[in-house]
Amino acid sequence: MYFLDILARYVLPVIYDSLVVLVLVLFFLFMFRIKDSGIRILFFFLPLIKPFIVILEHIDMGRLFDNSPQGVAGMRMPDPTNLIEFDLITENLVSNMNFQILVIILSGVLLLLVLRWIMIAIFYRRLACEDRVTREDVPEVFRTIDRFCQITGTARPEVSLTHRDYISPFVVGIRRFILVLSPRLLDELSQPEKEILIKHELSHIKRRDGLIGWTALILRDLNFFNPFAYVAYYLIRSEQEKACDKLVLKYSETTPLDTAKNILNSILKLKKMINSRKRPLPMAGSPFSPVGFISYKRLDHRIKVMASTDTSRIHMRTFPRILMYILFIILLFIQIVYTLKIGDLVIFLR
Repeated sequence: MYFLDILARYVLPVIYDSLVVLVLVLFFLFMFRIKDSGIRILFFFLPLIKPFIVILEHIDMGRLFDNSPQGVAGMRMPDPTNLIEFDLITENLVSNMNFQILVIILSGVLLLLVLRWIMIAIFYRRLACEDRVTREDVPEVFRTIDRFCQITGTARPEVSLTHRDYISPFVVGIRRFILVLSPRLLDELSQPEKEILIKHELSHIKRRDGLIGWTALILRDLNFFNPFAYVAYYLIRSEQEKACDKLVLKYSETTPLDTAKNILNSILKLKKMINSRKRPLPMAGSPFSPVGFISYKRLDHRIKVMASTDTSRIHMRTFPRILMYILFIILLFIQIVYTLKIGDLVIFLR
């Protein structure tokens, strides 16, 4: 019964909460026609953040629903005085075998997650430190970096080349940045395609997407049992790529159509190089990677959107942005609740 209570009081409410808030987020973004990627990313964090309010909140379901009918629906706000109080922690923890098993399981899961995060960081750091280069080694790369960073006020990264089969470009770092490029990929691209590729990666630095990405990854992994956390994480990463596309368009010296064509050509050339490899390798989360985030349907949509983008209307105005922040706070705290009684077991979804 102990673990059944955990399922009813924490696991199911977390999954339900993520589903409800994700549906609400998609509804409001569609209804208000929100195109600003920064606002969309903020809202897509809600299915990752709200479950922790559910986990931390103490609900005395017996007191609230003993005299209630089989199902009750409504809306409520979390009670700040009931935070960080767990029903399932008993006074005699040492002698409670169920609690001890639970602690061992959760500690093992947390240890595995921490090891996973460390291994990911080490993997990309090793690629980033493989072959540091200077202006004399790749002058055309640094010229593109200098122009874009000067125009946008972006921090200038160091540049490293990876000679492994890992050819998708990416950026490493949260404060000090390293741009990692494959010389084989650079040899395949034309000069305009190289510039678009580099500018896109520099846009991730400008937007601090490394910090956003790591935050989203950690929250998703902590919600490892929640399928809607994976959906929210995917949407966040997708919006990051869209936002970088918009920055490239805004500061590009070519037309949106030409920029979209260069990105398309870069992706197709990268796909050809990947298909020629004899063994699969993990790929970085990059818009130039044809696996993971990129499908042919999404690629077609992305190119069409870029080609038709009005660069003068990329960012949202101040007043609508303030309204969206208010809506974000409302969605963060408001709970749509539903209760279900199965015998003596009360499931309180909120």
